[in-house]
Amino acid sequence: MKYGELVSFDPVESVIKLVEADQPQEALRLVKTYVMSNNMAKTLKDLVIPQLQFEDPFDNKGVFIVGNYGTGKSHLMSVISAVAED
Repeated sequence: MKYGELVSFDPVESVIKLVEADQPQEALRLVKTYVMSNNMAKTLKDLVIPQLQFEDPFDNKGVFIVGNYGTGKSHLMSVISAVAED
């Protein structure tokens, strides 16, 4: 028996195209494929989500996301965008 018969993985997308993230199917796929750590979930809940002021959209605060290439910044932003949109 070969490993390929036991385990399967979806191909890893090297670059997230944020332009496509507004399409409902693509937004859903991006949310489903994001792997969120407990620390990131806490950070989103405590720091990012409170900045999304839906009642006063003209006074929203900015959030600065920093990370090395390939660490998931765009994927994270697509997840935040999908959650905020829905």
